[in-house]
Amino acid sequence: MTLRTALKKAMLAPATALTACLLGMLMAPPAFAEGHLPPGVKVIYFRTPTYLDKPAGDVVYTKQDIEQAMELAKLGDAEAQANLGVMLQTRGDYKGAAQWYKQAADMGIPTAAFNLGTLYYNGQGFPQDYNEARRWFELSAKRNDPYAQFYLGLLYGNGKGVDADPAKEMAWYSKAAHQGLAAAQFNLAVMYHNGEGAAADDVQAYAWLLVAARGGVDISEAKSVILENLSADQVHQAEAMSRTLYVANAAVGHES
Repeated sequence: MTLRTALKKAMLAPATALTACLLGMLMAPPAFAEGHLPPGVKVIYFRTPTYLDKPAGDVVYTKQDIEQAMELAKLGDAEAQANLGVMLQTRGDYKGAAQWYKQAADMGIPTAAFNLGTLYYNGQGFPQDYNEARRWFELSAKRNDPYAQFYLGLLYGNGKGVDADPAKEMAWYSKAAHQGLAAAQFNLAVMYHNGEGAAADDVQAYAWLLVAARGGVDISEAKSVILENLSADQVHQAEAMSRTLYVANAAVGHES
């Protein structure tokens, strides 16, 4: 029996993935030491809402910023409601943020549902509640938000708010990976290598690892571990598979 070196999966602290409406992502300081990105990867992005003159996350929003967003939010603009939640959260008004996130989520904004989930996950404005976090992540994930899909993978992997279930963990990582989220692609590679959620398959593992590398992940350590188990023919097979996956994932990302 060949000895297999187990690899560790990546984690993203939800506080680092605060999202600014459905247009993009906003960086905030991580809340937990356990949360980290794969080396070299940047999966958090943002686009400034058109009615703001400051990049999301770079500043504490002014009273005028909030008043402008509030005016639109009260008119029922769902994106403004989601962005208002972001503004209030950066000022530490978690309950106010949650109120607007919920309204935006009810209007169909997946990132607002995700942000609301992170408040429960982090215990910001509410007692920490993984079950409630999961509920909002699921709503967002069903609307194809890859970050929510990723965090559902984490919850099922860690048994937080749900029973630990490697098969469901892998399924959620797979959904996020197919939407181009590099951290999910990395974790999917690790699960294939470790035989978690499916039979060990280093061809699949190496293929997904190469796709994750295109997203900026430093795969050097994991690559050396996985290559120990592959023949030259299997390496070529994995490389061909990775190119197919990359093209398919790029097409999905372009559509979304």
